[in-house]
Amino acid sequence: MSDPLARWEPTARDPFDLAKVGHLLRRAGHGAPLRTRRELVRAGLDAALAFVAPPPAEAAPVDLLLREAIAFADADRVRAYRVWLVLQGAHPLRERTSCFWHDHFATGNQKVQDPRAMALQLATFDRLGLGCFDDLLRAMCRDPALLRWLDNDLNTARQPNENFARELFELFTLGRGAYGEADVREAARCFTGWHVRDGVFHLQPHLHDGGPKRLFGTHDVRDGDDVVAAVVARPESARFLARRWLQWFVHPEPDDADVAALAAVYERSGRDIGATLRTLLQSRLFFAAAAWRAKIKSPAEFVIGTVRLLGARAAPTELAVAMASLGETWLEPPSVEGWHRERAWLSPAAWLLRSNFVADLLAGRRGKLRPSPATWFAGVDGPAQQARAAVLLLLDGELDRDGQQHLEAVARAQAGAPPDIAAAAVLHAATCLPEYQLC
Repeated sequence: MSDPLARWEPTARDPFDLAKVGHLLRRAGHGAPLRTRRELVRAGLDAALAFVAPPPAEAAPVDLLLREAIAFADADRVRAYRVWLVLQGAHPLRERTSCFWHDHFATGNQKVQDPRAMALQLATFDRLGLGCFDDLLRAMCRDPALLRWLDNDLNTARQPNENFARELFELFTLGRGAYGEADVREAARCFTGWHVRDGVFHLQPHLHDGGPKRLFGTHDVRDGDDVVAAVVARPESARFLARRWLQWFVHPEPDDADVAALAAVYERSGRDIGATLRTLLQSRLFFAAAAWRAKIKSPAEFVIGTVRLLGARAAPTELAVAMASLGETWLEPPSVEGWHRERAWLSPAAWLLRSNFVADLLAGRRGKLRPSPATWFAGVDGPAQQARAAVLLLLDGELDRDGQQHLEAVARAQAGAPPDIAAAAVLHAATCLPEYQLC
């Protein structure tokens, strides 16, 4: 395609249908009920984009549930709050992007030992994650959880610690090969004395190296803000972030040309994350056949997405536990590199655990599920119709004939079973299909 980021326009041969809506809602959020998806098909692409990315409201005060999680300083409460927030789906793209930043600025409470700081870091992603990257990066360089996670409390003028500066370049802004060891040493000096005291950022002037430093051979810098200004302006940073966004929202192996195109959009926007992602989400690249079911669902996408596709309600605490059992414990990424995604999510054991989760969910063993499974098959008679209903509900109506026949066989085997048990069996079978593991 000549311009991969040109706006995609529906045609008679390639309409804006249930499959397109489902693709958008899975990638830019965590899915939505069938009724919502059908309404958005009728309303059109612009309405669907407005649904996933509504206009930003005025900054709201920290809500009651987050205050409660902070007050109790309990990581499980923070995780449950985050699951609840995504289940509500008030701003799908913001919530999805906050998940991206949690993986990008991977920070773990096991080392930080401060659930309050972890909760506030995630709130920072909610507040700044779709704004200018400069603002987000400045905030993260003062974030108590990240500073503690990367040992910047040990970074002093007398004994510089390079861990924070190195990860700032390698994992957050530039990637490997775009900086030198001298740049790490100079940046580390800039962040000396940027510490945490009583759970908040505190600059300790007597521990800060106030002398002149030189970054990337050309930039005279003195403190962390100078480092941020220098690094965000580098073209390597734009390409690094563009590749990460394409891997997250479109395809795990993006083309270099697509990376360059998105990096150019990002730079033209003044490094506006939200504007860049909105361009991406309505592009020909995003709706191309190569992007369709090209990614493997993470545990969060599988667990929360299943509940949202069903238009159901389930206990956030139980869902957070289920995600953890499948390998994604929010607040506890496995390393500073975040989670290993895509094929790393699916092992034979993980597939079995996914199957068990859905079986438990539909049987009410993960907390009361509302509505009950039989509700989704109300007025649907016969195995073929039940299979089709499950495919519409969970797979946007897109499944090959072999998969359809498998679901019909499951439905026939449930003849005479109580309605809830019969419906649960067919829905469970649909979530065990290979296609359902894909996002």
